[in-house]
Order: sequence, then C-alpha cells, then structure tokens
Amino acid sequence: MSADVKVQPLPEDRKWSAGSIRIWSQTVGASEISARLGITADGQFERGSLMSPRNLAGARRESSLWIQHSGLAKDSDLADHVRALVGLVDGCREELAGLSVDCEMDLFLGFGSENGQGGCVLPADLLADVAALGLDIVLDLYPPATVEDC
Repeated sequence: MSADVKVQPLPEDRKWSAGSIRIWSQTVGASEISARLGITADGQFERGSLMSPRNLAGARRESSLWIQHSGLAKDSDLADHVRALVGLVDGCREELAGLSVDCEMDLFLGFGSENGQGGCVLPADLLADVAALGLDIVLDLYPPATVEDC
C-alpha cells in the first residue's frame, strides 16, 4: 500500500429505532379514540383538519389520526419499543377490537443504521402479543445517506 494512502477505521455503527401505534378512521374521531382507550395521544388530528395549519388553502385530512409513541429513546432496541407499546395498550384489548370495526390500526416501526448494516430480533412471543391486539406491523427501513465518490 502506498505511503500516502491512509486507511481509516470504520466509524462505530449508530443504529436507531422508533415505534408508535397509529389508529385512523373516516368515521371515528381522534378524540373519541382517546376516550375509548382511556389514553391521551401524543398526536391526534381530526378528519377535515388542515394537513398544514399554516396553509389555509391546503389539503385537508381524509381521516382522523391518533398516534401514540413508545416514549423510548431512539437508541433503544426495536423490540423494546414494541414491548413498551404492547404494554401501553394491553389492557385495552376489548376497546381495540371494538375500534377495529371502523378503524385501521398498526404498529409503525422505524429502523436505521449509519453503515447500512444492521438488524434486530422480534421474538415470537412478542409478535404473538402484537397479533393478539389485532395490530398490523409496518416496518419502515431507512438506509444510510449515500456519499458520492469524488
């Protein structure tokens, strides 16, 4: 190897993950979802509200949306986000089943890694708990930012 070429060690891979429960409906309002679950949402938007409140002529929401985040830091393991969310709504199984008639629901998970390599394990018993709640899982993967060669 040439003396003028320096080999840089790879930086430590920084992974992040996040999770939330999303419930949306064209007939059930976000405030009603909060009332039925007994959980105040981290974010909620009513059907017909502006997508961007600063743009009064802008698009309006076609559905009401209720969002609850896991509350964990982004450096937490993805399975821990899922456990926190399952624990949050585990006592609401009947309410979730009732909402499922008029609402769509999912567990929305995000995962990213700076070097593009990474993964996680979602144990079978945890997935069974999610399934018992009637929640679909959406996994949103974020690749690392690409760097163009000079």
